[in-house]
Amino acid sequence: MTTTSWGTWSPDKPVELTHPDTGLTLTPVLYSARANAVTHLPPSLDIRFGVRTMDGREITFRTRHEDTVIDWRYRFGDDGGVTVDWQARETGEWGLRFWVVLCVSGPAGTRLAYDPETGVLTGGPGLAIRAAKKPLMATFHDGLEALEAEFREKGYFYLASRGVEGTFAALRFNLEEGPSMRLDLRIDGTVPERPSMPEDEIAPLPEEASPLQAVHDVISWNHVHDAINDRPYTVLTRFWNTHKFGGFGVWLDDILYNALLWGPFDEGKARQNLEAVFAWQTEEGNFPCLVTGNDAWLDRSQPPIASFVVWSLYLASRDRGLLDWAFPGLLRNHDWWWRRREPDGAGLVVYGTSLDVGDGLYKGTKLAAKDESSMDNMPVHDPAPFDEETGLLMSFDVGLNSLLALDGEMLARMAAELGRGDDAARLAGRSARHRETISDRLWDGSRKVFANRLVDGGFVEPLAPTSFFPMAAGAASAEQVEALVSGYLTPRGKFGGVPGLPSVTRDDPAYTDNVYWRGRIWGPLNFWTYQGLKRCGRDAEAHALAEMGWRLFAAGWRERLCGENYNAETGAILDQADTDPFYSWGALLPYLMVAEERGPDLWGTL
Repeated sequence: MTTTSWGTWSPDKPVELTHPDTGLTLTPVLYSARANAVTHLPPSLDIRFGVRTMDGREITFRTRHEDTVIDWRYRFGDDGGVTVDWQARETGEWGLRFWVVLCVSGPAGTRLAYDPETGVLTGGPGLAIRAAKKPLMATFHDGLEALEAEFREKGYFYLASRGVEGTFAALRFNLEEGPSMRLDLRIDGTVPERPSMPEDEIAPLPEEASPLQAVHDVISWNHVHDAINDRPYTVLTRFWNTHKFGGFGVWLDDILYNALLWGPFDEGKARQNLEAVFAWQTEEGNFPCLVTGNDAWLDRSQPPIASFVVWSLYLASRDRGLLDWAFPGLLRNHDWWWRRREPDGAGLVVYGTSLDVGDGLYKGTKLAAKDESSMDNMPVHDPAPFDEETGLLMSFDVGLNSLLALDGEMLARMAAELGRGDDAARLAGRSARHRETISDRLWDGSRKVFANRLVDGGFVEPLAPTSFFPMAAGAASAEQVEALVSGYLTPRGKFGGVPGLPSVTRDDPAYTDNVYWRGRIWGPLNFWTYQGLKRCGRDAEAHALAEMGWRLFAAGWRERLCGENYNAETGAILDQADTDPFYSWGALLPYLMVAEERGPDLWGTL
């Protein structure tokens, strides 16, 4: 399947099918007469996003509207045809009064015709649709809003919009006559025979799930078409209203993680997410923290993980063209960090907000500098002073420095692969010096842990799992690794214990805040801790962390929830208002199990 195939491309209508080549659209609409409520199924917990087969041929999902539950399945053929099935599971009212409506439309000027004798809808570029039972009626409207307004104002008995021709058709069924239904759609100019009713059970919420399938389902459901910039990419979540962001939103590290998550399945979609990031690289050189249709945070970036992502994808594909394309932009971004975020030649970098670049929201504030960390309210930032003259957060962040050292190392390997010897030597040398500085200056010997350090010298008291990131950068000695694992990763009072790795030590007062980065469990923090353990040869601890993350994820996945973050005591997702229930980087937790089973060997040759 390609970006010209049928797909759930709309960011705002997650179960609407669109065919980009022809402009045809198929939109399910549900109406409850009991509640006089109509819905075109926008993003909400009334949709449970089901299984999407890895060959792209089948999509399942479950809807709930006013206590009526319906399971759905789309199947796609090689000829561009689609089969739509539904089965009612629970009814909240008499089925006679619950309409299931399949709305069909095309590009401007497309005419549709309905034959009441055969029940076939035709029109546009070779379109023909036939159901197992004829619709109770076909109505025609000026558009989706007009249909919804009619339901709200006229109810389910209204007949005046019934017709045989128009530009927006609504094929209406009710659950009394059609508790189960199948429709066949063709776009090749042929009219399908009347299909049989679906006989097998639709199962959008399987009892058993694999980590690989879970990762695929999450990122597939979140893959959409950005109509503003005319490009496909994977959104952060189906639940954010893109209208309030001006139609699209590129949060830097989120989209980079999405590229990584596509790696086991589709190199093309991984590349699409990289392109969505690289398209906004600034003249200064940095990849922006955030770009939407309404705002652009050009003054700040996010932790430099792009080179790691590109190198990981390269190891899996051996696509030399990927390195040729990505390396120049990655190098500019890497050098930007040293040019704009290193205070007074310290050999370490800090977060910040560039005062002379852009006019994004919060620019020039401590909040903007914390935004650059992607972990905005993390307790490690609380003691850090903000320099209003330079725009720098005056704390050497151990996570940032570790990821920048790793970024340089990955770039050095790319340069060597591309035959750029001078670049390789420069990058390798600087990365080696950076690792030594991290090991020396960011190691708190009194507590035997890596910690953030204020530029004026003192260590920051709060700790985060970023204390484990030097392991991923190769900046931790064997003695330091042992101290981290035995003193902090394992003990329950620090980061140890179920249900997972919290964003601050359990003995920190901020742990009980349970708000966003103050205490909750996050996929990215588990991901980098896992990578560090693997790099340092702590395979048993890495596997235990991956298994614990999978158990945490799987508990929510039974209801098809993929948490942006999780309660560190109970593992709950929806206990806190500031979390999203279907967030792409939540799939980093099952991805760790995928990496255990089939990931590329990132560390064996380093």
